[in-house]
Amino acid sequence: MKNTIMGLLIVALSLFSVVRATSLYEVGDSNGWTTTVGLDYYKTWSSSKTFYVGDVLIFQYNKTFHNVMEVSFQDFESCNPNSPLTTYHSQYEPVILNRTGHYYFICGLPGHCESGQKLDVLVMPASLENTTPIIQPNNASSSNPSPKPLEDPLEVLPVDDATIATLPYNAGSSLCVWSGLSMLSSVLLQALVFL
Repeated sequence: MKNTIMGLLIVALSLFSVVRATSLYEVGDSNGWTTTVGLDYYKTWSSSKTFYVGDVLIFQYNKTFHNVMEVSFQDFESCNPNSPLTTYHSQYEPVILNRTGHYYFICGLPGHCESGQKLDVLVMPASLENTTPIIQPNNASSSNPSPKPLEDPLEVLPVDDATIATLPYNAGSSLCVWSGLSMLSSVLLQALVFL
């Protein structure tokens, strides 16, 4: 019984350090998903960021003029829209990055991919070593480097109310989650003391 409670205590305490916020990226920042930004815009945009498993891409576009297709590397390179892995048609398309490796996206309308409406995203595994701030710069350009990962994940960064309002919901930041984990740890410690 003592080993079981000690194991549960270790699991509960480890949950405190495992919580990692999901980052939400608006593809193309304020430009969105379009053909009007140039040939290398999305390449520059994605290379200035580090993506992790669990992060979310948001494609915003006019569905009358564009779409989003996830394609293979070969179809990405040749701008071939004929055998997409997935096709999206809404004006506000969230795509969850749920695996490591490259994701390849193109607009499948004629000439759009060839004019630069294509995106290659490399996704890294989520881990404690790869913790990044959840605030991603909006309206970023190639002259603004992306923020560096935090050295100390407990570092408190000053933010204003407008920034806080833009943050995605993270269950790990919920007072209920932290209160529940604190109570569980307390109960397990008390049980351990009485054994």
